[in-house]
Amino acid sequence: MAWYWPTIEDESSAEHATKAAVGVSGFIAAVTALAAVLSIVYHKPILGLDGWGLIDALIFALIAWRISKASRTWAVLGLLMYLVEVGYKLATNPSGALGVLTIIFILAYINAIRGAFAYHRYRKAQDNPLAPPAPLA
Repeated sequence: MAWYWPTIEDESSAEHATKAAVGVSGFIAAVTALAAVLSIVYHKPILGLDGWGLIDALIFALIAWRISKASRTWAVLGLLMYLVEVGYKLATNPSGALGVLTIIFILAYINAIRGAFAYHRYRKAQDNPLAPPAPLA
């Protein structure tokens, strides 16, 4: 099973596919909260963030919590929120390149979406044993 595109073949592997996005969301929330608090303490932006970054950190913490519960909606929202932030940073700083970490984070969110949808598909099949789960593409 590759770390960048895990094989999803049952409920357990579907849950496992969401774990990286939980960690990524928690990491983003922690770094954003730290920068926002430091910007409040020092009365100047830190890493381009001010005190309002605490709201962003709270949203990513919420995303992490909901993805850990295999929420399909929050997995999609996590990817969209991250893409919006990357797009905003590229728009405001055109010289900023997409780094390897950005690509890894995007893959983590895509895998969370795959895992969350597969988890519910396998869960539904477990509740109704007569209907086999649809094959994953």
